[in-house]
Amino acid sequence: MLRAGADAALRSEVGKSALQYAKEKGDSACVEAFRKHLADADAGRREATAVGGAGAGGTSSGGASGLAVPDEVVLAAERGDEAEVLAWLDGGGRADATYERGEVSGITLLMGAAF
Repeated sequence: MLRAGADAALRSEVGKSALQYAKEKGDSACVEAFRKHLADADAGRREATAVGGAGAGGTSSGGASGLAVPDEVVLAAERGDEAEVLAWLDGGGRADATYERGEVSGITLLMGAAF
């Protein structure tokens, strides 16, 4: 999800990031993926600043207002069907789209993966 452009800074309704959920659940693979992603992003920003002098440019972190992950994609993600989730993303699905789990709304697939 991070490679597909998921916003690692998004937070749930209770203010937690996907990284925080991963740490709480003890998911070391997910935590390591975040560390690598953040290191790569930092290196990219430094390189863009050195080349262009103006930073890496604007990526929106405004969330997925009005965008929802289809139920079948949420179910695919929950059963670990990476191919179906990637097909949805490749077909135009947004990594920052959200869904509800129980009484919690505003969850991205990345946050859900960390549960």
